[in-house]
Amino acid sequence: MNRMKLGLLTMLALIVSSISLVAVAQSAGVAQAVRVTEVSNAIRFSAKPKAGMVKFQVRNASGDAHDFWLRGGGKTWKTRVLVGGNGSAITATLKKGVRYSFWCSISDHRQDGMSGSFVAR
Repeated sequence: MNRMKLGLLTMLALIVSSISLVAVAQSAGVAQAVRVTEVSNAIRFSAKPKAGMVKFQVRNASGDAHDFWLRGGGKTWKTRVLVGGNGSAITATLKKGVRYSFWCSISDHRQDGMSGSFVAR
């Protein structure tokens, strides 16, 4: 009888640990969604990007052309040039504690205030 209980407890422990591993694996593949709005002289984020996978959903809300660049942790990501009302997305895996810079590279937009930085937490 004790052997049977030990076998059942072992089986239950294996099932619980398998379920936990599946849940961790599924949550690891979910990206944080951050909406990026570009207007004349500003880039606004809907949320502060966190360490891990982040999908930046970039939308140009002005009449001028813009793009979006992101650099940090030895990597660079960018969108195509977006004309008014259009959007694009980039997905980046951010490292905790690393400073990331972002900007619009069109004309003098960066110098006019379309830039910034954040540290992934």
